[in-house]
Amino acid sequence: MTRRRALLLVFGALVVVFVVCAILTINGARNQLIDDIDDRLANELDLNQQFYNSFTLDALDAIVIRENPLATIIVDELGQPELEILAGDVNDPVPAPDLPPSRIIDRLDATFTVDGTDGGPNYRVTVGRLDDGRYLALAAPLDEVRNTLTALGRTLLVTLFLMMAVLGAIFWFLLRASLRPYDELVDTAEAIAEGDMGRRAIQTTPNPEIERLTNSLNTMLDRLQVSFEERRDAEDRVKRFAADASHELRTPISTIAGYSEVYLSGAATDTASVDKQMSRIHSEANRMGRLVNDLLTLARLDQGRSLRFEPVDLNSVIADAVSDDKVIDPTHSLRFTPSTTSGAEIVGDADALLQVFVNLIANTRVHASGSHAEITVTCDKHDVTVIVSDDGPGMTPEVADHIFDRFYRAEESRTSSVRSSGLGLSIVAAIVEAHGGTIGVETDLGTGTTFTVTLPTAPTGWI
Repeated sequence: MTRRRALLLVFGALVVVFVVCAILTINGARNQLIDDIDDRLANELDLNQQFYNSFTLDALDAIVIRENPLATIIVDELGQPELEILAGDVNDPVPAPDLPPSRIIDRLDATFTVDGTDGGPNYRVTVGRLDDGRYLALAAPLDEVRNTLTALGRTLLVTLFLMMAVLGAIFWFLLRASLRPYDELVDTAEAIAEGDMGRRAIQTTPNPEIERLTNSLNTMLDRLQVSFEERRDAEDRVKRFAADASHELRTPISTIAGYSEVYLSGAATDTASVDKQMSRIHSEANRMGRLVNDLLTLARLDQGRSLRFEPVDLNSVIADAVSDDKVIDPTHSLRFTPSTTSGAEIVGDADALLQVFVNLIANTRVHASGSHAEITVTCDKHDVTVIVSDDGPGMTPEVADHIFDRFYRAEESRTSSVRSSGLGLSIVAAIVEAHGGTIGVETDLGTGTTFTVTLPTAPTGWI
């Protein structure tokens, strides 16, 4: 509902109430004035009956009355007029009432209203009887009543306009004051609709309802802003992911295409050159296959698929990863300290968890070559904690902040001659998160790197 409509509705209701009250007031005033005239007519009728019973009509001719407040009519028993005195000044009387003799006779002892003649005022009439049987009618003109009611009506009309003006100004001011907080909420919503996601509603009134609405709106806006930012970040990640994936795939594809063209052109004629070309094609094909597999793994993890949860002994899984590392690089210095107490059982996907620790161990082997690495497993009532650390060159905090980002590499801070896809730690973080766990990194240049993986233990009844 708009302010104008609200104002019109209120004013309409006020006008209706005022008009009804005015009608009741005027009607009450009229009834009161008529009652006063009726009382006066009753008193005058007693006096006039005494007067006309005491004098004959001939004697009345000698009495000169300059002004008559009432009109007087006397008719005999047969309805013949005997006397008629008009109200008002003798020289300028008020027009006579429309009162035929028959009506006077019919309305004996009654008080009633009749019209005036010749445009004159209405009359209030009362009828009595004299001692000799004649009928005496006294009529009081109602012009004063009419004038009084007209003046009262004009006064009420002026009062109505003045009241509407004053109340209108007061109501408009109060309406604006009461709706100001809502206007500010509307302004906030419009600003947000135009893109100002940082705009918030401000509490400007102690009204608890406005406060609740403001707090609810701000809470909703905070959630919307977070949602929009997450959506924007997700879109940016998708764009970067697609661009990085395209870039990473372009390199092995270009290499394979180049060596294939050399081979097909016949430029390599000796066996050694052909073997080198085929070896490079095979190497790049394997690299591209690993990259595609990593991308598929991340895509499935993002969609919540590909994991098969069952009871898993984390000590056994890490022991397998350590054994694989010994086969890959027997010279790699790695010490594994399993949990000394039972309780390293969790609910998870054994293959995915094996990939987590294979990747973390490979990270120490490849990017901290020549360093010593340790894996320690501890557990308590709620969590199993695995610490994978090395005493290699470490990383700067700036690099560590992005270490779990997809396709992120920081070769300058780690000693490595192997070009990675930049997806290994992203896969690790995604698998740990899918198991309801957390992974963190502590590192600095020259101090080595420590990865801490925390996974919830298996609930009672699973093992």
